[in-house]
Amino acid sequence: MTKNKVENSSRHIGFGIICEDSWLYAWQKTTLEKLMSENDVELKLVVFHNNRENEIGKTGNPSWLWKYHRSRVLKKSSTLKLQDSKTLFEGVHKIQSKVAESHNTKGVLEDADLQKIAEAGLDFIINFSSAVDLGRLLSIPRYGVWAYHFGNPEKHTQEAPFFWEIYHQRFISSAYLLCLSDGGIGEELLCQGHLKANSSQRKNIDNLLGECTSWPLKMCVDLRNGQIKNLGDSNHIVRRKVSIVPSNLQIVLFPIIQFKLRLKQAFKLLFYTDYWNIGVVHAPISEFLNAGKKHEVNWFPNMPKNKFMADPFGLFLEDRFHIIYEDLKFEEGIGKTASFLYKEGEYTENKIVIDEEFHMSYPFLLQHKDDIYCIPETYQAKQVRLYKSRKFPSHWELEKVLIEDYAGIDSTLFNYKGTWYLFSTDKDNGPHYNLNIHFADDLFGVWEPHPKNPVKTDIRSVRPAGTLFEEAGELFRPSMDYSEKIEGRITINKIRILSKLDFLEEVQQVLQPFQNSYFSDKTHTLSKMGQYTLVDGAKELFILGNFGAFKYKMKRVLNKLRNK
Repeated sequence: MTKNKVENSSRHIGFGIICEDSWLYAWQKTTLEKLMSENDVELKLVVFHNNRENEIGKTGNPSWLWKYHRSRVLKKSSTLKLQDSKTLFEGVHKIQSKVAESHNTKGVLEDADLQKIAEAGLDFIINFSSAVDLGRLLSIPRYGVWAYHFGNPEKHTQEAPFFWEIYHQRFISSAYLLCLSDGGIGEELLCQGHLKANSSQRKNIDNLLGECTSWPLKMCVDLRNGQIKNLGDSNHIVRRKVSIVPSNLQIVLFPIIQFKLRLKQAFKLLFYTDYWNIGVVHAPISEFLNAGKKHEVNWFPNMPKNKFMADPFGLFLEDRFHIIYEDLKFEEGIGKTASFLYKEGEYTENKIVIDEEFHMSYPFLLQHKDDIYCIPETYQAKQVRLYKSRKFPSHWELEKVLIEDYAGIDSTLFNYKGTWYLFSTDKDNGPHYNLNIHFADDLFGVWEPHPKNPVKTDIRSVRPAGTLFEEAGELFRPSMDYSEKIEGRITINKIRILSKLDFLEEVQQVLQPFQNSYFSDKTHTLSKMGQYTLVDGAKELFILGNFGAFKYKMKRVLNKLRNK
């Protein structure tokens, strides 16, 4: 295995694992391969148990239909394929646990084995088995014993991962990396990910297990850079202890529920499209932190039905409000960058200002020194492009490609403590739920990817949705919530940590669509324009009454089917 070069490594990291035998699930093997690809991370110890009775999705007393259902899911899943991993364990010290003389068949480690583990000087152990009694082992590794939990830990045990989310028609599938404890206030949360619940249990499993393979490596980034001071300061989760396994009747009802969900999704996909419009709120962006406040939106009037307008950004310049936005005509099918002058509640001087052969949207505006720049979304060009205004707002030229070979979505810049940070998602890797950060010391310098990319995995609060803003010494970041609807509402996050080594934010506020308007079904942009705030809203339009929208929708559906 080729080792990656790690610069500025301050310490060697040693870890161990607990597993059934040398045959690992594909996602477990990938997790180890990512860790072992680093030249300062070493697998030093393996504890075998040789008992697969307590794996993901197995239970001591399942219904016969659940056994059949689980076997079908395992057969189709790419992440739950067993793979021989002997080569990973070559030269690694191995310990075989003993089976306890009790009905629970849990393995136990003898004092001599615990002593060997202590002598290994491990930083952490990853527990891939629920069939070993950890006991005193929990306190031996420097940073504890880590384990994954799949599903909502307060509602679901591991026996039916991502089954109940579909059965109860919940919107979110979740996974967690935890530092285990022997009780008390619960397990310490290390990493987490939340994706939109798919109607297919197998897809939910593969999507989330694929995402979580990099989490132990992210924790090693923290260890390497001294970011982990005391795991006891982390958030804690209390896991449900009572197992709930689907009954035979619930297994029978399950495909019926799946069919209804898929039928509903197909109908929405085929016969509705989003009809977006832009608007101005005569209030500063900070007022959207007030949950109880209702905002009056001055929408662009007499919106034609042959196009939509979205993603507004603006500047207050020379006593005039200028709006830059995405303009998409249904017949053309690609977005262009357009502008308005906004004066005394009127939208005037409308024109297309940047027109390329590829799709453009989300025209983020930036004033830097004495110049004005725009970074529209240009993922089809596989570039993050910086355009410079030669005559604002009508004339623009490509100034620089900031990031090459990267299909950036909704790139949003902010200068924080002298460093430029670019927030985006990647069209090719979780565009709705994986947040990436790039940083540079100079706007025109070299942009580096954050060492923990993706820095966050959450369908509810990742994809950028407008300008970052500061209020009362705090930094806030608008993002899109995809959990119930595609681009359905906005989540405002408060950033707690932002540096070249680390990132952490928490949800501060959720903004619902503007119910007192025609465009009341969705909203996905919140941006600052002086003392005003720009927003957008969408009506889910029935396309059979609009031929242009129908052609546009059919083209998108066909492209989606081709890419599958």
